[in-house]
Amino acid sequence: MVTGHEHSLALGRDKSIPWLGRHWLMVANLAMALFIGGTLLAPLLMRLGLEGPARAVYFFYGLNCHQLPERSYFIFGPDGFNSYSKDQVIAWGADPDYLRGFVGNAEVGFKLGMAQRNTAIFTTFVLAGLAYGLLRKRLPSFRWPLLLLLILPMALDGGSHMISEVTGLGFRETNSWLAAMTGGVFPGTFYAGTTLGSFNWLMRTLTGGLFAVGCIWFAFPYLDRGFGRSGRETSERPSHPDAGSISLQPTRTDGQKTVIVQHPDLQ
Repeated sequence: MVTGHEHSLALGRDKSIPWLGRHWLMVANLAMALFIGGTLLAPLLMRLGLEGPARAVYFFYGLNCHQLPERSYFIFGPDGFNSYSKDQVIAWGADPDYLRGFVGNAEVGFKLGMAQRNTAIFTTFVLAGLAYGLLRKRLPSFRWPLLLLLILPMALDGGSHMISEVTGLGFRETNSWLAAMTGGVFPGTFYAGTTLGSFNWLMRTLTGGLFAVGCIWFAFPYLDRGFGRSGRETSERPSHPDAGSISLQPTRTDGQKTVIVQHPDLQ
């Protein structure tokens, strides 16, 4: 027997799935925009003196990011928006053994909830998602080799940083190899460090953006087809129990037939 509550649930589900099939891209883009926008909440709360809630936000975003201050953006500082070197944040009180714990102060500003690369990734997720909405019918098919090609730069950049730090060679701190290759045509601040305008900052931003474009271009067409198919299948189902299958079964008393309604979604 179909109860009124079960019938309401079935009707609600049958209405929500077609809606999500039509508007999944809006939902996905909005969710990604809220996520990246939330990284601004932590420094804002610190600025307002609400350290407890701010630390909770930092903890949340720290679940998927190292949050190293020398690789992060700071806001509410003297320049409004800036980044700082490791030597600077240590001079301002950062623990060398726990750098990620430094969130800034009123004099230099407060760091965002995620570091430069993750900020680039999730910001590009939103931009690429919006671009997909405009170009979805004109985009060429996406192949695995292209996805790997867009992911490879970030793997090489991140991998070289890890090797540089683990081995103690520091070749990604000074990038002297790059200065030799380019004849030192750029300022010293471009080759060394991680601040805005440096080579390391540029690579984190570009490779993170390429990674995000590859992920969106690869995944969203599959989601588009999947949600579209689910919406069509749901819209074709009967939305009222009386439209379900009807079977005839004999009773055990007088042999008359009893009509039993079987809703296909509530069996």
